[in-house]
Amino acid sequence: MNDSHIKITLKLFLLGIVTIVLLLACHSNISQKAIQGNHTLPISPLPVATKVVKHAFGETIIPVKPQRIIVLNDIALLDPVLSLGVKPIGTVTYFPEYDFLFRGVTNDEAAGIEFVGVGNQPNLEKVLLLKPDLILMREYQKSVYKELSAIAPTVVVDLPGLNYSFKENLRFIAKVLGKSEKAEQVIDQYNARVKKLQNFMGERLKEIEVSVINLFEKSLIATYSDNETYNQVFQDIGIRLIPILANQKEETLVSSIEVLNKYDADILFVMNDTQELTQAFFKNPLLTTLKAAKNNRVYEVQVNRWWTFGFLGVNKLLDDLFKYLVQP
Repeated sequence: MNDSHIKITLKLFLLGIVTIVLLLACHSNISQKAIQGNHTLPISPLPVATKVVKHAFGETIIPVKPQRIIVLNDIALLDPVLSLGVKPIGTVTYFPEYDFLFRGVTNDEAAGIEFVGVGNQPNLEKVLLLKPDLILMREYQKSVYKELSAIAPTVVVDLPGLNYSFKENLRFIAKVLGKSEKAEQVIDQYNARVKKLQNFMGERLKEIEVSVINLFEKSLIATYSDNETYNQVFQDIGIRLIPILANQKEETLVSSIEVLNKYDADILFVMNDTQELTQAFFKNPLLTTLKAAKNNRVYEVQVNRWWTFGFLGVNKLLDDLFKYLVQP
């Protein structure tokens, strides 16, 4: 073998060694990046744990730990979900003609949540864009149940089916979200505040009767049955309604303001939607004939604090009761 053949063979041998070293180095680099989580490499998604939830419209398979929840009602869904320490990614607002976005929930408490509808009705396109993994809706929204279910697992919260109980509403939602222990803590805290108010009032609880009206229009007032949350709270505390309200069978009864004297009491709470209605009411001469007015026990309270089925709102209601019922 001559010198030229020996040189060619040697070069080929050295080239082969370099090639092998480079391939080993590349393989080592790729393996190291994979270990460190190089997201440019294909990774199989981990399966999501699920469970079956029974609700008013059937059964739905939902994530055990949903991360992107949309709620489609303010008082019966947004408030309870926030009360459980869960912040949804989307919600609907109350009707735009009112002075507030939500009942029971302040704007600060709902900060960072996207709006996906108004008047407690969803915009399906906005819901779709948020890519939820769970949707909570109310029973009266049944016309869009199929469309919502096509977007994400959808659970119906049937408030009438829960006898309008704000406590059972919280427990049902907590069961769906895996937050039952937290729900009982929230209820226990509420019960403690109720007990504190009872202790402050003492024997006066047996001596007073209260009345609650809602300013429906300038010439109309509305009263409500014991399904309303404030009536449930009154019952828990032991506050007595005047007989005409305690015996009301209609869920909502609208009357002329001319019968205002029928709703006189030791203490009169006046709910309102707008300041315009409040100003007109307190200028009405009929008010001056009431015992409650003569004793300076007519109190304006806000619908967005009293008309609620969640514990954020209920605690604001309790704040008002401490303010107006507990004597300094």
